[in-house]
Amino acid sequence: MALNVERVGDVAVLMPRGMLKGGKETDEVENALRKLIYDDQQRILLDLAHVSHMSSMAIGVLASAHASAAKRKVHLAVCNAEQRIESVLVLVKLTNILNLYDTREAALEALQAT
Repeated sequence: MALNVERVGDVAVLMPRGMLKGGKETDEVENALRKLIYDDQQRILLDLAHVSHMSSMAIGVLASAHASAAKRKVHLAVCNAEQRIESVLVLVKLTNILNLYDTREAALEALQAT
């Protein structure tokens, strides 16, 4: 599993690759999100374009990151979730609280407007 982090303006973009099955790869994403949130990065985008699977543990990490970000007034968005992943997020009602975008461009535009 690879995790790239890049900056687009004042937005930190995390781009994991592969499957988030709840092991070391999920811990890596969780640690990167926590570090950005607690380092007061105000805008974070999790780009799931290259993620083919998310386990329940990875979805829990996403929910926890959202809660931590909200407490610290950090704007967290998610983009490019494939249909199966988005369906699970709908099923567990995370789409009610997450800022979920179809494309990276739409997410970046929304984040930069906040």
